[in-house]
Amino acid sequence: MNEYYGVGKNYSSTRSTGKTEEAPVPSEPVRVASVGNVASYLSAEASLHLHGPVSDETFAARKALCVGCPSRVLSDQLPDEIGFCRSCGCGVSERAKLTVKLTMPTATCPLGKWGAAEGRHPKVLDRLKSWAATRLLGK
Repeated sequence: MNEYYGVGKNYSSTRSTGKTEEAPVPSEPVRVASVGNVASYLSAEASLHLHGPVSDETFAARKALCVGCPSRVLSDQLPDEIGFCRSCGCGVSERAKLTVKLTMPTATCPLGKWGAAEGRHPKVLDRLKSWAATRLLGK
């Protein structure tokens, strides 16, 4: 055992008592994001910024499916109208809220309940025109 680097020791140990405390064991297994999950998330984020959010109709259809799903969970830490998906592996964070994820065009349900859809601005140029009209012309 290497005393200097703490190899083989629990980092929650205390020098004052000389006792080592056991780290708490999570009640549910912790899911580690795979490379595929990370790539899928980055693609979904990019689609939101490049193509804009999905239509209101698509959002409503996705939401209806998620609200009735047993994998949906609510969090007291980050309140969200719809909640979070337990099946996707994203955990609980601002960007993992279903109210955000359901707007992303290339996001898909991990259980296959809904798939990718077109954003409101399918072309980057359309997105830029829309932005310019909103900001510059007040439309």
